[in-house]
Amino acid sequence: MRKVIILNLMTWLGLTGLALEGSVEIIGRGSVEKAPEFAEVQIKVISICYDKSLEAQSQNAVLSNRILANLKPYVRTDKDQLIATGGHTIRQTEYTADDEGRSKVLCERKWRTANTLIIQTEAMDSIAQIQEKVLEAMAADEGVEVTGEAQTYAELGEPSFSVFAETYALMKKEAQGKAWADASGQFQVFLNQCKLQNVKLAQISQPEYMRLAKAMPSAGNVEDTPIIPDAISVSATWRFIWSFDPTPCYR
Repeated sequence: MRKVIILNLMTWLGLTGLALEGSVEIIGRGSVEKAPEFAEVQIKVISICYDKSLEAQSQNAVLSNRILANLKPYVRTDKDQLIATGGHTIRQTEYTADDEGRSKVLCERKWRTANTLIIQTEAMDSIAQIQEKVLEAMAADEGVEVTGEAQTYAELGEPSFSVFAETYALMKKEAQGKAWADASGQFQVFLNQCKLQNVKLAQISQPEYMRLAKAMPSAGNVEDTPIIPDAISVSATWRFIWSFDPTPCYR
């Protein structure tokens, strides 16, 4: 009975010339892959528990400069970069944890300063050597000591791989174009089911992008570390809403 009522309503709308309004949301997706163009390694240099701010800054500079000196030989092209970002110098209470995981005060209201050193290099096969050189420079200053005394130490981060900004911009544009084509193709399939009228693109969202490093399982030498990704993938997701008059579908 309900189906008959709906069909009668659609027939009445068609006879009276009134039109319904329908809408459909389509999500288009597209992705592009390129080989990584550079590797990046970050080293944090941290100074804590100093009585004077100037002393914290000075000791931080000593270790930072020692690490930078070991990294400079790996800046070989115009696109290679060696950066020291610097950081805030603040007075604060420092904490650590004992062997049982309980919080422990290292020092109270003393000075801390920090620096982040970054090397970006196109010579991705040199990353293992770069890590070794960094570890050599920070050998005596690796990790925090739980003595509560003034100290400066360094922490070596994991390497990351990416593409340059101009390449990323082009990849986003290409992925966006593929997302549009995907959404248009999906909507065309929808249109093929029925000859809709007054079709309009009613709403377009901002495209959303995701960047991902993709590495395939290696059957080669497992000692080749760190593993360089096979590709950097940029994916675009784009949402569209089309409005239309669905009346012809019920005639």
